Amino acid sequence: MQKIFDTIGLTSSGICSIHCLYAPISLILVPLFGVSILDIEIFHEAILYFILPSALIAITMGCRKHKDYRVALLAVTGITILLYATLHHESLHGVLELVTLTGSLFLVVSHFTNFILCQKAGCTHKNN
Repeated sequence: MQKIFDTIGLTSSGICSIHCLYAPISLILVPLFGVSILDIEIFHEAILYFILPSALIAITMGCRKHKDYRVALLAVTGITILLYATLHHESLHGVLELVTLTGSLFLVVSHFTNFILCQKAGCTHKNN
């Protein structure tokens, strides 16, 4: 189950990262597709509904298994950055993408590390 939530977390954080990297291009293309800036802000809020639960569940389950709480610190840092960016997007003009990309990268690293540590913990546990 933890593997599923890590996969969901990695995927949604990865989508967020890709979105941030292509934001300058997407801002140019937004009017062509009839999407408003408001829709982009809603996207940030909507993606959090996938990122937050998957991160909290996967990291909690993983930390119980492998006991490496640096993973939780990385995840909490990433979540905090993403929440800040979402709540204060109006005051972050020009750096919003950089801030959300930073938060997403923290989450990607935490999920990837969590996944690797859980695999190692699972293998060690099976061999004993």
